[in-house]
Amino acid sequence: MMHRYLQLIILGSLIAAGPALAQESNRPFTPSGEIQIPSGAEIDRMLDSNTVPPPAKEFSPNDAKAIQQMDQRAKRIDEKVMKGICTDC
Repeated sequence: MMHRYLQLIILGSLIAAGPALAQESNRPFTPSGEIQIPSGAEIDRMLDSNTVPPPAKEFSPNDAKAIQQMDQRAKRIDEKVMKGICTDC
């Protein structure tokens, strides 16, 4: 009877540990496990502090070229985001 309980405990432990072991360990880690989205005021402060360069300095004055540059930039950002979210994407 004791042998049966031991088997059930081991089986339960393996079932509980399976999902944790399946997760990749090389993913980005945040201590809280949450993503913080900046508030409107925080975004305004970032824009005012030149953390993000103004579009006039970053893109061509030619509209067609600027659209192409923005598309390329958006693609690079998307790739970085996806790399941080999943490794098989």
